[in-house]
Amino acid sequence: MQIQLDVLHGQLSGALEEGRAADQRATLDQQIPAQSLHLADLGYWDLSRLAALSARDCWWLSRMHTQTQLQTADGRWWRLVDLLAAQGAVTEIDLPVVLGKTEQLPARLLARRVPQEVADQRRRRMRETAKRKGRPISADQLAMAAWTMFVTNVPPSLLTVGEAVVLGRVRWQIELLFKRWKSHGQVDYLPTVQRGRFLCELYGRLLAMVVQHWVLVTCCWDMPDRSLTKAAQLVRLHVLILAKALPVARRLSAALRDLARSVAVGCRLNPRKTRPNTVQLLMNPELAP
Repeated sequence: MQIQLDVLHGQLSGALEEGRAADQRATLDQQIPAQSLHLADLGYWDLSRLAALSARDCWWLSRMHTQTQLQTADGRWWRLVDLLAAQGAVTEIDLPVVLGKTEQLPARLLARRVPQEVADQRRRRMRETAKRKGRPISADQLAMAAWTMFVTNVPPSLLTVGEAVVLGRVRWQIELLFKRWKSHGQVDYLPTVQRGRFLCELYGRLLAMVVQHWVLVTCCWDMPDRSLTKAAQLVRLHVLILAKALPVARRLSAALRDLARSVAVGCRLNPRKTRPNTVQLLMNPELAP
């Protein structure tokens, strides 16, 4: 299931594809309007895709694929780990680079050194994952755990390194959307194996999640300090009321207003000191590690 989320307005775009299809084959980003900022997981990393976004006057911000070669302004080609090591003891990097010897895509390399405890935690998780999956872990991977890195085509006048670190965290909202759909909507739990019933249950649950998302957009999307998880739980508590009001526009509007008032009273995000949530970081990027 390929899903694209407009974080500002809540609009969803999506497509069902073959389960074994690679993410790079997805075409949802072709619908992005000019001057929008595109965020995607590394599974979608494709320099030709990023070049196409640049050609359509779209901005993009992406984590850096560690195997991609970079060229600096002096014409020298680098491996990412070697370029980071060459920067010495600096804590932030903002360099104009060219990505890929074949694609030759102009970009900015943005990097911030993380605190030692964060780097140690990352390395511990990397070792645990490598052990669980039976894969070796390289010295280069361990070295790059000391940095948070992005590449972008957004000019320096519009985006600083600190702001990029915060915006990169915004991509996690799509993961939270899938968590709500899977953990609460159970779209990935279909006990039947009969094809017809399987598809009916799948589409039924997806439709329910789309309706839930629509109600969230209607009631609280313009209140960024609200927890969408808590609000989704409230929507499910009101589902019978909404279902009964659905045939009559006036009753549906009244039910949505009641739900919006309930969300306005509660469903607040709990501020965190040690790991600030996305709203806290957007309001104050200096909180980012």
